[in-house]
Amino acid sequence: MNILSLIARVRAILLKPQQTWPEIAVEPASISSIYRNYVLILAALPALGMLIGTALFGIKVPMMGTIHVGFGALLIQAILSYTVSLLMIYLMAVVIESLAPTFGGIRDRLQGLKTAAYALTPVWVVGVLHILPGLGALVALLGLAAAVYAIYLIKLGLPETMKCPKEKSLGYTAAVVVIGIVLGLVLNLLVTAVSGISPTTTNDAHFDKDSPMGKLETWGKQMESAQQSGDSEAQQEAMQEMVGTLLGGNGAVEAVAHDKLGEFLPENLLGMQRSDLSTESNQAIGVQVALAKAKYSNGRQQLRVEIMDMGGAKGMLALAGFAAIGSERKTERGYEKTYSDAGRMVNEEWDEVDGHGEYNIIIGQRFIIKVKGNADSITTLRALANALDTDGLDKLKDAASG
Repeated sequence: MNILSLIARVRAILLKPQQTWPEIAVEPASISSIYRNYVLILAALPALGMLIGTALFGIKVPMMGTIHVGFGALLIQAILSYTVSLLMIYLMAVVIESLAPTFGGIRDRLQGLKTAAYALTPVWVVGVLHILPGLGALVALLGLAAAVYAIYLIKLGLPETMKCPKEKSLGYTAAVVVIGIVLGLVLNLLVTAVSGISPTTTNDAHFDKDSPMGKLETWGKQMESAQQSGDSEAQQEAMQEMVGTLLGGNGAVEAVAHDKLGEFLPENLLGMQRSDLSTESNQAIGVQVALAKAKYSNGRQQLRVEIMDMGGAKGMLALAGFAAIGSERKTERGYEKTYSDAGRMVNEEWDEVDGHGEYNIIIGQRFIIKVKGNADSITTLRALANALDTDGLDKLKDAASG
């Protein structure tokens, strides 16, 4: 299934489920092909949406402000979330298969996986909206609606995939949902207990064979062996290529070399001297990220400037730029707003009491410039960001590290 076919299937299951379920039930497939062509791609969307949105805009805590978490910790959390999603789908397939005889259906794990995978489509699609700032309540509401619609899709799908009588599909659905909720809670508790990872305990994104990613690969091999279908390493490579293509827009795009990104942070910027220049790069689940950061000071003010290249996920930033509507929130201390400036998505927040703020702008739908710290006004942060070579960055929007 190529990207166009995947999009067509997503549209069909969301908009025409009654006509689509019979087609799904009879079409030839295998557990590995459903994972490779559908689950591995769509299940990545919520994790990556949360990763990019949190990295860019932080975590908003009512009445307390914004928490900014190290990218390494966010990366680990995204991979853990992705791993749990993949495992959860397979466990749900086992549950659906096991319950089938109780409700007059036929035991069939492949059909169980079809039911679980395609029914969760609305949850995955809505999950990508976590990339949008200032829409937490709306995203939560849409997420609830997506979950309800997913339950409805299960009810519609069970008579077609598992051949249960339609009059028993409601009870069958209820049993699947209850067990699914319990499994989800248990899996999340186990991941937290085993990993011991939280945003405040690590900023490292190093993984070894015993890490969640390593275990995911091992689990993938076991699944492939059990189903006697294909080479798991080749499947993993295909997954990375497909996810990279989906997220990269018109094709997979590598982030520029992190040291090259550092060249866009000059020694002097609007009379402020640079210090503490550092660069780094990270890669996971088909997404490459490069980061350059430095401090700028004039003796009276000190600001931190960062440039992040989300080349591997430029398709998602393009979605954010297309879909984000203007928003503004005012408090007794200051304000936060998101808007478009000459076609570029901007998010800024300012605390008038502390004289502290943050200014973010997306360049070329892949480069994120962030300026934060104490200043006379938000105008200082905005001016510093726009004093950088934004046109030079924009020219690199289709470039790779080569």
